[in-house]
Amino acid sequence: MFKLSNLKKFTKDNWTYLSCDFDVTEIKNPFQEKTMWVAVEEKNADMLADNVYDPFVLVPVILGMYYKQDVHIDGNISPRLYHNMQHYLMNIFDRFSDHTAPVKFTVNGFDTVKPNGGVNLIGTGISCGVDSLVTIYDNYINEKDPDFRINSLFFVNCGTHGDYEDKASHKKYWDRVALNKTGAEDLGLPMYLINSNYHAFTHKIGEQKIGYLAIYSCVLSLQKYIRRYYTSSNLSYDEIAEFNRLSRDFDIAEYCESFMPHLISTECFELVIDGCQYTRAEKTERISEWEFAQKHLNVCVPAADKGHNCSCCNKCMWTLIPLEAMGKLDKFKKVFNIDVYKKNAYRWKCSFLSHYGKDSMETSIMRYAKKHNLSLPPKWFAKIYWFMYRVFRKIGLINNKG
Repeated sequence: MFKLSNLKKFTKDNWTYLSCDFDVTEIKNPFQEKTMWVAVEEKNADMLADNVYDPFVLVPVILGMYYKQDVHIDGNISPRLYHNMQHYLMNIFDRFSDHTAPVKFTVNGFDTVKPNGGVNLIGTGISCGVDSLVTIYDNYINEKDPDFRINSLFFVNCGTHGDYEDKASHKKYWDRVALNKTGAEDLGLPMYLINSNYHAFTHKIGEQKIGYLAIYSCVLSLQKYIRRYYTSSNLSYDEIAEFNRLSRDFDIAEYCESFMPHLISTECFELVIDGCQYTRAEKTERISEWEFAQKHLNVCVPAADKGHNCSCCNKCMWTLIPLEAMGKLDKFKKVFNIDVYKKNAYRWKCSFLSHYGKDSMETSIMRYAKKHNLSLPPKWFAKIYWFMYRVFRKIGLINNKG
């Protein structure tokens, strides 16, 4: 059994933590951490509600379903979250993977978070990636209704920057904090930092598989202040429907984000999926004339110096190939090295074409490129090229080791 208990709130080293014990019985403990926690800067301590275990529901339950362990919370959670978990979310988690199985999820009781009457945050995450910027563009730049307009930004540390145990991941987080803080200042919006150790647990299964649940959990911890939160989609509605089966046990967001996030809501907090109305390339096109995007767009996973775009990884290519198809590469020369892109573009186009129909994002990018008459090699040639490239690269690595 996975048992969560001893919920407490405390301040240490200018951060305020909401923490609970994570006990494992009946099996050998697969986790090094004995507590699960989420934290905000001390100045924002009141944002953490310590009367419910809501931030410690999603990750433990899906972990329990992977490890075939019942989950018990020795305390209260929000009634709506409990209802949705029992009736819907656990069924989605079970369908997501052949490695998950139904388990018992029990709690001691129920309570609700009382919103802070003086603060009414409508937020979204800021990463300055394409998905993030489209959400900000639609719901802040173009939205005028205060009931729906974003008024706050959030930056979380829960796995997207690397493994919890890897010191380099924490440096990468702070490098990206600096980049995104500049963007938030240019937008004129406050940026709240959320830290956590969820990725000490989720990485045992796979950050890409279930990491989005850690992001949702971070946001849930601040439901006392956040009324509505827009979470940015990966794929469009049509792409999720088309590639849903390929995403099973690979990426829970790509598998079910069109219908799951709204179930992660409580009596005072609403989680909204935003961006499913566009493909990734259409998102890039939507912000291609926005000067802020041309200055701050940051999409890279490996990241170059201080978190800047490397201009030659697959995620950079997801953005640069559509920009080339639009004829707008030069508009983004402040954030990408266009010469580096051009040296690597042909190889990546061959890679994407060789995965056409097998990978949702790369298929989407190639469809957009073809629609806009971007020059591309034939599929048959792309497959041969990509195969030979991998062969020679492997030979080169072997020779280097020798």
